[in-house]
Amino acid sequence: MKNVKRFIAALMATVVVATLSGISAFATKTYPGVEDASDLGVGTYLCFGDSIATGYLSEQSGEDFKSINIAQTLRDGETTTNAYPTMIADALGLDVRDNPFGYFGNSNTQKNNDAWSWNHDHYDFYNYARDGLTSHEFRLLLDPSYYNQMTEEEKDISDNIILDGDFTKRGKAGFRQMQQHVHHDLAQADVITAWFGSNDLLFYVLQKTLAVVNDHTITDAANAALSTVGMAGALDAVINAAALVGKLPLVLATMLIQSNKANAAFAENWDAFMEIVMKEKKPTAKVYVGDIYNSNYGLKFTSTDQFRFGQLLSFSANEINNVIRNTSKYRSQYTVVHTAGVEPLLPDWAPLDQWQQALDEGYFYTMFMATAHPQRDGQIYLANEFVKAIKSNYLS
Repeated sequence: MKNVKRFIAALMATVVVATLSGISAFATKTYPGVEDASDLGVGTYLCFGDSIATGYLSEQSGEDFKSINIAQTLRDGETTTNAYPTMIADALGLDVRDNPFGYFGNSNTQKNNDAWSWNHDHYDFYNYARDGLTSHEFRLLLDPSYYNQMTEEEKDISDNIILDGDFTKRGKAGFRQMQQHVHHDLAQADVITAWFGSNDLLFYVLQKTLAVVNDHTITDAANAALSTVGMAGALDAVINAAALVGKLPLVLATMLIQSNKANAAFAENWDAFMEIVMKEKKPTAKVYVGDIYNSNYGLKFTSTDQFRFGQLLSFSANEINNVIRNTSKYRSQYTVVHTAGVEPLLPDWAPLDQWQQALDEGYFYTMFMATAHPQRDGQIYLANEFVKAIKSNYLS
């Protein structure tokens, strides 16, 4: 368990704070490519989401991974101009600055005077997007008693995501503050978006695999890789180290088993989360959810021919999407927004012959994260897909 805890801490410690390059987007109600929906009469919008919704890396551009600033844009609840929820709020005619968490992304720009104080009873925009959160944390956000149902391993992983993930500088105290206010805020919203699930595949599958295999050679290799080249290098190290110590079949089998468990846990958490949302929202409020895309399909992280981690992620993504699109007991009560169309807008992986250079020069993790998170044009695409869905049935 200590190795797992160190692994999570090392993983989350790779994420640092970024500055935002400009604030002009707040001066206009128009984002090129996002349809206007201000005539719908939406008064309040609430977002649940992970790092895609925070706008992580969205202020970066291009595919020069050496120059990309691998950094977090939403650390303390501030709204960033390039995130799709900000664009949705703007398209709905709402004041994106009127939110209880603050706005903009660093200490050098203006913040709400009442940030994290909830001085008002009603805000235009409630932004509950945070980097790194899984379905466990979103369920826990709405139902603190769920913590008592979690296994010790799940608690340990979740605690470390909240404590070490920099999703908020306030740590557990900040998370408890969000728990105290989210029910009131949820009841105010006219439009609610929820999009998460991708982190379940990484944090719970990989960390649990290391715990089950319990081999210090494999764990040490993963930790060493995390400290130098990040998640993608850690995946490569796990497979290669497993092959060296004769545990490759065990590692691959364990990953598949843990992937199935993660999918089952997501299904349970999703319905538990949706049950509370549906009970506590306004009767007239509409809920829109995103399915998840897989930017790494077919990607081979290691020379081991038997294994392609990207294909495993694709299988798990399809299982999670089946829950969201088809099998959830609340499926008829929300609108699904398909997001796979953003994949062509994601930066392409560097050619395989450049990977060693990326590893040697320390930007392999940047490449891994940058190819998974939309830049501004991708965020505009996602925002517009949500806005089109909202326009299609909000008034019906």
